[in-house]
Amino acid sequence: MAKLELREDFAEKKDLSRCLVCDVYVHPEESFVCPKCRKGPLCRKHRVPGRPECASCVFDLRRKELAALAGQEVSIQQFLHFLQFIFLLFAIFFVSLKFGLGEFIEILRDPVLAKYLLYLGIVPILGYILFTVILYNQRNKIADAEMQIRKLDNRR
Repeated sequence: MAKLELREDFAEKKDLSRCLVCDVYVHPEESFVCPKCRKGPLCRKHRVPGRPECASCVFDLRRKELAALAGQEVSIQQFLHFLQFIFLLFAIFFVSLKFGLGEFIEILRDPVLAKYLLYLGIVPILGYILFTVILYNQRNKIADAEMQIRKLDNRR
């Protein structure tokens, strides 16, 4: 009787496939092969819901996205520093005009620039506010991407 059970158990395991990552036996209908890396069969635990790829491939993809987002964040910060520089430059020109130093600075001798200098100084402020909001949204995207990576790291 025990031999019969062992044979049935062996026959049942023969029909099952083994997950390459966690070595769990799964039915062939419940397993999948990743279309990107061609690893398989893999169990449901290693499939990301809503994605055809395995968790490792999605993890790598998310890491690349996170690196791109971090690069964009650095670029936005550098642009904010540039806007600060432009604002300080216009502030120096404005103060120079108010103290009567405009005749000594060649660029301020242009009457059009001197007339609209205050308005031109407002443009970097508005740009700084706009890009600060963009930077805030970028940091939220980075936090979301990091959270998704932590979730995927548990599945790998």
